[in-house]
Amino acid sequence: MRKLHRNSRRRHLNHLWLCALVLPLMLGCSPDHPELRVLKLNYQNVSPQAMQAVFEQRSGVRLIGVTAQPGTGAIDMLTSGEADLAFVENSTPFAPGVRAVLPVYKSVLHVLMSDDFLPGNVQQPLQGSRVYLANRSNAARTLIEVLSRRQHLQPGDFELLTEDPGSEADFIIYFGPLTSEVPPWYRPGYTLVAVNKLLRARGVDNNTALGPVAGQMTNSRIPALTYDIPGNTESLPTLAVDTLLVTRKDIPENLIYLVTETFIEQKPRLAAVAPSLFSHVTESFDAMELSFPLHRGARRYLERDEPNLLERYAESINLLVYLVFLLLTGGVALARWRAHGKKDRIDTFYRRVLGVRERAGAEDSKLLLQELRSLEEEAFSSLIDEKLAANESFRIFTDLMGRTRRELESISENQ
Repeated sequence: MRKLHRNSRRRHLNHLWLCALVLPLMLGCSPDHPELRVLKLNYQNVSPQAMQAVFEQRSGVRLIGVTAQPGTGAIDMLTSGEADLAFVENSTPFAPGVRAVLPVYKSVLHVLMSDDFLPGNVQQPLQGSRVYLANRSNAARTLIEVLSRRQHLQPGDFELLTEDPGSEADFIIYFGPLTSEVPPWYRPGYTLVAVNKLLRARGVDNNTALGPVAGQMTNSRIPALTYDIPGNTESLPTLAVDTLLVTRKDIPENLIYLVTETFIEQKPRLAAVAPSLFSHVTESFDAMELSFPLHRGARRYLERDEPNLLERYAESINLLVYLVFLLLTGGVALARWRAHGKKDRIDTFYRRVLGVRERAGAEDSKLLLQELRSLEEEAFSSLIDEKLAANESFRIFTDLMGRTRRELESISENQ
């Protein structure tokens, strides 16, 4: 009984040790919601709390808004590790370590011109001007660089501003979605003008379509009365570019998979939060037209319904298996045919040996022994040349040869 009690207590202690080891592991397997820092967008009325509620409820991912440092762009915030997700125009130059998730919305070019600004040269409206690039937009910077080259302007012929100068700018250039409200980037004393005003100050037909201006930008229009601001009483030609959600290459694949899944599958809820931003989210886009390669997590989600390797090459694999089966079947048939041919040859030697035995006693035994030796040499030569197989049939043949030789030798001694 004492031994039984001792064994029971030992088992109880083992169970306690097991619980002590497993409990921390179980607690460690229930981590808090993963967090991703999202760079906030200026001039866009988006509620981070509303977006966070959608993501946290549907994917378990928490979105935390961060603000860019003065003079720091979205790509710099990503590459420095200060942000995990950001929105950039598709015209943004490629940067190592940055990956695309998906296009989110169209950024439309808005050009505001000060009512007090009068270009000194109608063919060079940018000359001597102060141009404010709202949001430090890469698309706006690219556009101004292209236009300055077309107008043969040198550095210093005009001034680029990346911080809001209030009402001191001659042009305000903003890339963003079309909204139905008065945009927060609007300033009294400015008029919304067609992008042609950046090309030539006067004598421009607003219905004229623009040719290619900069990479990834396409022709677009701001419909009449979109905004209740001066200049929008008529439709204005402009440019548009896709705005991409981008991230870092080192962000875990499963997190970006969840982000992509939430954007696509919860599009109605996100569009209710910010219709101008998320109403056009789609998974039908050409990844080859993006300025950045797709993140592995986004690619895995977008290719979730694609056939796997076996499904993609099922017909080829079936054909290959069929051909291998035919080759194996043919090989087996050939081997059997060759074995049957060798069996037929050994049967010939059987008949010849039996013929020698039948003539024993009627013919000279020495001549029959000599014939038997020749037959044996012929059989072994065929064996060496692989015309016969060294199998059970050949062993029976050698036994038959031995018995026949002994019989002939016995007859020869008695003669």
